[in-house]
Amino acid sequence: MGWLTLLFSIAAFALLLIGILLAAVFLYLFKVYSRLSLDELPVAAGARGDNFEVRSAKGVPYLWSYGLPYPTDCDETGHRVQMLTGHWEMKFDPDAIGEMERWHTLSINGNWIGVSVPFTYNAAESPHTAYEGYTWFCKRFRLSFRRKENHFIRLCFRGVLLRCTVWLNGKLLGVREGGYTPFYFDVSEHIQEGMENFLVVRSDNRLTEVSLPPRIRADHNPGWHTYGGIYRDVYLELIPETYVFKVDARPEVNDDHAALAVDILVHNRRIRRPYSLSCTVADQGHTVGHERIESRTPGKVERHSFTVRIARPKLWSPESPHLYDVRLSLKSKGIREDLLVKTGMRTVSVEGESLLLNGKQIFLKGICKHEDDPEAGATQTDDIIKRDLSLIRRMGANYIRMAHYPHRSKELLRARDMGFLLSEEIPLYQAGVGFTAWYEEKKSIALFPHRLFGMKQMSNRELLLNAQRELIEMIERDRNNPAVILWSAGNECYTLFEGGKIFGWLRSVAKAFDPTRPVTMAELTYNIPILDRSRTTARYMDVISLNTYYGWYYGRTDGIGPHLDRFHRRYPGKPVILSEFGAGAAPGRSESNGVWKAERVDYGKTYSEEYQEKVMIDYWNTVQERKHVVGVSPWVFSDFYNTWFPNNPVPCYNLKGVTSRERVPKRSYHQLKKLYRKK
Repeated sequence: MGWLTLLFSIAAFALLLIGILLAAVFLYLFKVYSRLSLDELPVAAGARGDNFEVRSAKGVPYLWSYGLPYPTDCDETGHRVQMLTGHWEMKFDPDAIGEMERWHTLSINGNWIGVSVPFTYNAAESPHTAYEGYTWFCKRFRLSFRRKENHFIRLCFRGVLLRCTVWLNGKLLGVREGGYTPFYFDVSEHIQEGMENFLVVRSDNRLTEVSLPPRIRADHNPGWHTYGGIYRDVYLELIPETYVFKVDARPEVNDDHAALAVDILVHNRRIRRPYSLSCTVADQGHTVGHERIESRTPGKVERHSFTVRIARPKLWSPESPHLYDVRLSLKSKGIREDLLVKTGMRTVSVEGESLLLNGKQIFLKGICKHEDDPEAGATQTDDIIKRDLSLIRRMGANYIRMAHYPHRSKELLRARDMGFLLSEEIPLYQAGVGFTAWYEEKKSIALFPHRLFGMKQMSNRELLLNAQRELIEMIERDRNNPAVILWSAGNECYTLFEGGKIFGWLRSVAKAFDPTRPVTMAELTYNIPILDRSRTTARYMDVISLNTYYGWYYGRTDGIGPHLDRFHRRYPGKPVILSEFGAGAAPGRSESNGVWKAERVDYGKTYSEEYQEKVMIDYWNTVQERKHVVGVSPWVFSDFYNTWFPNNPVPCYNLKGVTSRERVPKRSYHQLKKLYRKK
């Protein structure tokens, strides 16, 4: 008996030593892969990647892409526009033979099917839901406007998932990586007037190690469906050779004065003639300021600045989303361009542990939101946007976290007009943390994602340049929208040890293009003390965002309070947003229905509406006791399609929505409505 006890003791000691050795190796690998130098990656002027570079005009950085400067979105322009939406033809290419067979020349015409663009071909209700790979689109059209002297034609795609190659009349225009922001081509030399043109796009919705979102392990798909298609608008614009491409309207509101500072960049594409440029600011049709300048000897890109003082400004806020019109008019020989940008007089800042809007503390009563519809997929029609934002408004929210990528700009404009506060995020999603899913899904050691482990993926130069470009594109597109109060540099990526430096660098990129808004990044909570203590992104962020799932993926809801306190002790003096939390609930399911065994959660979860409601209450009560927590955005507005969950009560749906996929409110929606109206 004594020998048996001794053998057991020796075996236990040996296992302990092996465990310590494995932990030491694990931590050593984490630290080795955490070494990174970012000195060779400029944050602004001098940055350069595939099909883009960052330039500067008198201190104002701008993005140069496909031979053109990247434009700011305007509410209205005087440009002639030809929409290329509506009927297109589509053809799947699962064997990747299309380019070899020269489909871009339309030499093979069989098996194309008619679709209506914007179009997501693999929505949840589609027969092609599981398709990943090449898909070709073709649009035949005639130019609806006449060319004008001293004008050029710009082609705009508002979004193609996830990357694409574009040809016009058989001529290659370019290759695009990135599906969530617009891109532009100068097609003046390729388009045919008075004849039929054919525009061909080969799209590809597959993830790669450097795409956004990136593939993080061999058998990975992201936390939302890998939608594909030309899912946003496409159009042509007739634009003057001398034109405004960047408008940066910055409100300056102090105790003794208010002004709108407007920086404008003008591109002189081929001609460099003198021009005049005027800026008029109006309040509901009444002019409150006007300035005009003359440019006598313009260069290729010119910077002009206006400062319009506004007496007794009406501030933009959720309670009163008041907008001012900024009208720009550029005139030269044979050229006139008129633009309208709507913006709001509002300021957002961080002071200590407080988030301030117009100099006053604000609490964000929010919700996270995906672009997802069972029938339309990632395509967001005007009716879908109106339906969803109306439901969020009735819930009493004042804030929406637009996850996990830039949403359709029309949604942001409607949110602006309704008075919502917004954060925007680039889809740098879970990069470097493939080991987390590997551990959760109890995969074999042979499947450990060593090639994409920690900083080995995060320090990939191509991935970082893609993230930099998409962050810049997001800021340039939406910089004048007063509803946007936060830029987010990513979600749930590797940030252990020195990993936070990556996001410090991305924060610097954001600040170089927009110093007026705070920057954040949504941290992943592991509920593993040694890992949670080793995260470093918070030290670089203006606002700390925490994704925590106490009560669902791990622990109980009473674990969130101590977790917040520990984090606050490590990073005092900074405001915190609970950017994600929640629990799955099948519509109509009750506690009395018992437990439901599904993926990624321990046995014992009921998927009941009552439990989801309880989680919301517990988190809310915890937050009210901590002044440094300045907002919450539960995950998520509606149930959405996600193949991570084939055995959920609604198969292949993430059920953490406070409404169903059909937008029927659950108990948690009504509970949030009560809680938000008390605050």
